[in-house]
Amino acid sequence: MAKSDVEQDFPALIGKDYDLSDEDFNNNCLGFALGDLNNWWEPPMGQGQYWPPGFPEDIKVGTVEAIIRVHGFTVEVGKENSPEAEAIAIYAIGDEWTHFAKFSEGAWKSKLGEGHDASRVNLDDLTIDMYGEVVKVLSRPKQ
Repeated sequence: MAKSDVEQDFPALIGKDYDLSDEDFNNNCLGFALGDLNNWWEPPMGQGQYWPPGFPEDIKVGTVEAIIRVHGFTVEVGKENSPEAEAIAIYAIGDEWTHFAKFSEGAWKSKLGEGHDASRVNLDDLTIDMYGEVVKVLSRPKQ
């Protein structure tokens, strides 16, 4: 898939300077944000999906926030601020999560659907009808 194909789905990326990885179908945006590049993180609905034990099998923002906090992202940051450490942005429609982006090495990155990772994007560039908007940004404590 070329940048032009990605930009059809994410028109705010048109004309922006961002990087796009090769396609990788081994993980999704939540796995990518948490640094797990080998699993598709989603409540169990079939083969090939991972969900951590002990958490409700739903897509509620509160559930995924608890999972992200267990991974050390405990400091809430305003979405308009640039985090001082690694961070994860939660996109949602209503009370249901839809997408995630991660902040590391000074830039926002995100797994776009089943294929590419986009680097050096802005959170607003990924705000589309299907993803809703950023409802929370959680960062790791500053070292």
